[in-house]
Amino acid sequence: MILVGELQPGSRPTQDQLAKMLGVSTMPVREALLRLAAEGLVVAEPNRSFSIGRMNVGDVRDGFWLHSRLAEEMARRACAHANRSLVDELSAHQDSYRSAAAAGDLPEMERANWAFHRAINGAADAPRLEMTLKTTLRFIPEGFHSLVDAWPTDSVTAHDAIVDAIDRGDVDLAGRLSSEHVRSAGELLIEHFSSHGHWREPAA
Repeated sequence: MILVGELQPGSRPTQDQLAKMLGVSTMPVREALLRLAAEGLVVAEPNRSFSIGRMNVGDVRDGFWLHSRLAEEMARRACAHANRSLVDELSAHQDSYRSAAAAGDLPEMERANWAFHRAINGAADAPRLEMTLKTTLRFIPEGFHSLVDAWPTDSVTAHDAIVDAIDRGDVDLAGRLSSEHVRSAGELLIEHFSSHGHWREPAA
């Protein structure tokens, strides 16, 4: 809700309000807010209330930059270890993604997209890096395809190029394309947030 702008920066939703919105008790809401405060997404106030943290363009760009560097290394390692089985698996996920995009099936697009990237990360055989990579996903909103209209087309093109680079065993190109793919997503998300006034002060 924070990452997609449903909770505006600087706003002060109460724990009761959030619990009602989410259909849960206040206990898990408070635990979640404390965790988000540790991650910098909310601010814990002295009176036990919370306010939604203020992100700027640089914050979003930095998050995607960090993810892109890890994704680049994972793709390089996956390419170095690649065999025909990996290329076939990536191609199958890409076919599913392309079909879902043509049909406008957002849930299937999300599933196929994550399956594509999980296959690369698994092939990299770098569990410590993969664990770190997952932490950066905390700052990338779910439902990306429903937020950014241009993303399905861009993603199809990027995935095709990554599969081709891995198939040809071009380690440097696979890494660079993966990094560019993530950073492009960040720029599209920034554009989306900007067009929806995400950086403006909330109404009084």
